[in-house]
Amino acid sequence: MTSDRTSISLHYARSLASAARQLGLDDQQLLRHAGIDPALCLDAHKRLRITPEQFAALLLGVWQNANDEFMGLTTSPAKYGTFALMARQAVNQKNLRGVYRHISRFYALFTEAISLSLEEDGDEARFIMALKDDSLDTNHTFAEFFLLLWHRFPGWLIGRFMPLKRVEFNYPAPLHGREYRLIYPGPALFEQPRLMLVFDRAMLDEPLVQTEQTLRQHLDQAPLVWVSRPNFFPHFSRKVINQLLTHGEPGNLDMETVANALHVTSRTLRRKLTQEKTSFQALKDKTRRDLAIRYLSQPELTLAQISARLGFADPAAFSRAFKQWMGVPPSDYRQQKK
Repeated sequence: MTSDRTSISLHYARSLASAARQLGLDDQQLLRHAGIDPALCLDAHKRLRITPEQFAALLLGVWQNANDEFMGLTTSPAKYGTFALMARQAVNQKNLRGVYRHISRFYALFTEAISLSLEEDGDEARFIMALKDDSLDTNHTFAEFFLLLWHRFPGWLIGRFMPLKRVEFNYPAPLHGREYRLIYPGPALFEQPRLMLVFDRAMLDEPLVQTEQTLRQHLDQAPLVWVSRPNFFPHFSRKVINQLLTHGEPGNLDMETVANALHVTSRTLRRKLTQEKTSFQALKDKTRRDLAIRYLSQPELTLAQISARLGFADPAAFSRAFKQWMGVPPSDYRQQKK
């Protein structure tokens, strides 16, 4: 869960570690693998913080080792990969309304552990979540994370920030409740009848801007992208990124080629990107970085092959660029991911 721009309350690591123990996993090992000192989690009164990367690594470790995206907090599990399967169908929906309806139908097909529904009433849209047995979610870890996910992922699909009129929780305000105002962009109401996100109904007509190509990149970076501060790209920036991803070898594309594909002049494209406070080169570098991260997770690809795909002159040039982006050489990054 995001809090301030660069850190997350240690409470969330403690709650995940607790869920891992209940599943019979070695929570100490999972914490260490995520770069979190287990000793820090012993004192519940310590108001320490961790990075989004650490939290994401811990969450992913629990999902993969338990083979349960519901983290043992519901009456039945959701195997690792369930969300990705849902997402690959969601990206083909027409608008936000279609996305929320698809999410509801998808989970209804395979589990009775949770139920999801979309309500439209006046100028409000409500996405409602109910757990079959709330008592299993003792720390409200499931409720907090999945309400966050049902807000962040659909918002990413439409490529824009989704203000919330309010978020309702069916339990009393927790001790860490101050974090909620930083996690959800709207007021939090506690001791309500249901768990729900409430937002402007007009948002449901927003069209999707993401593609199957951008979804693959998104899922490669999950769950970090869900627990980090969202970064939504304006109209022309998103179009440029889509062109770079569709081409497959963004390093070999220049601005004129992309401008022609978008049916504008290079001068117009440059002006539009300047208005959006970015540049073609900045978007190109970001796309190459994100693709590099994806390719490095594929062990069959050598560094030379990745370098060529990304349009670098040689592996050494790729290594220098990657170290500038991520702080470590690509070989070290790949080793850390094993």
